[in-house]
Amino acid sequence: INVPGRTDGPAQVLCFEEKKPDQPPKLFVMEVGRDKSAPGGVFRVDPKPIPMAPDAPNDFPVTMTVSKKHDLLYMISKMGYVYMFDIFTGKAVYRARMTQDTVFAACENSATGGVYSVTRRGQLLHVGVNEASMVPYIMGTLKDQELAVALAGRLNLPGADDLYMQSFQAKLASGDVQGAARVAAQSPRGMLRTPEIVAKFMAMPSAEGSPPPIFQYFSVLLEKGPLNPTESTELAKLVIEQGRVQLLEKYLSEDKLHSSEELGDLVMPHNVDMALSIYLKAQASDKVINCFMQKGEFDKIVTYATSVNYRVDYSFMLGQLVRTNPNGAVEFAKKLVNNE
Repeated sequence: INVPGRTDGPAQVLCFEEKKPDQPPKLFVMEVGRDKSAPGGVFRVDPKPIPMAPDAPNDFPVTMTVSKKHDLLYMISKMGYVYMFDIFTGKAVYRARMTQDTVFAACENSATGGVYSVTRRGQLLHVGVNEASMVPYIMGTLKDQELAVALAGRLNLPGADDLYMQSFQAKLASGDVQGAARVAAQSPRGMLRTPEIVAKFMAMPSAEGSPPPIFQYFSVLLEKGPLNPTESTELAKLVIEQGRVQLLEKYLSEDKLHSSEELGDLVMPHNVDMALSIYLKAQASDKVINCFMQKGEFDKIVTYATSVNYRVDYSFMLGQLVRTNPNGAVEFAKKLVNNE
């Protein structure tokens, strides 16, 4: 699993049930193979009681399968009950009897994030998440708002939009810029990552001794992952205004910015090489060719245009080049003659 707040790769966790005499069974989720002194510590969930079915107090698990898509743990018992747990909190999300028969094998269905299982009679069963109703179920039936919000943000599920908006507005009103930024970063389907939200942070005054709110916002977003097109261009404007164009190069090398033609246009007056790499990713062919001309790399124009099947008006281009760079026009003409 990818532990929130840690950037040194996924954690390897062991999940199991423990059943002691005269005690209810408990679910354990603990990280293995990591030094206790490592940054961020060792991930571990406090043991959680497993809500066994009233008609099966002595039931026990026969399979445990993890959904990599949803980070959910599926436990199937001998009496045919399926339990679903959130692996980050150990909380039970769902329990139902799926069969009267005994399941003897199970595996993940990587396409759906659900679980296939086979009973001893040869029956093939599939259990999975109904993503549209999961969050409303947790809020309405389990009454666990914290879990509902966490899953909605982590899995991009619908059903908790109002809660996210309320939390965001409350934190913004109280001056908790970092908190509001975290809510926006985690919001499902990027509902709080819009031009309007960026404008809110840009309009906020800076507190004495703290970075401007808009930079705090982008800092939190960059920790979570790549920025969307609007965020990328707005951050680029701010960084360029501060004369820190090389910082954009760092973000681009880390794939933290969305390469678009607009972003390339912002960078072009300051760094042609960086703009070229952006245009190439954005597949802005006319801008790519313009960069090659600016750099005097005429031999690359024909090769590039051929590779992307882009039709170039070479007569017009030569005419422009004759007026601005006669020697370059001669070299370019030779390249054209030698290339069919």
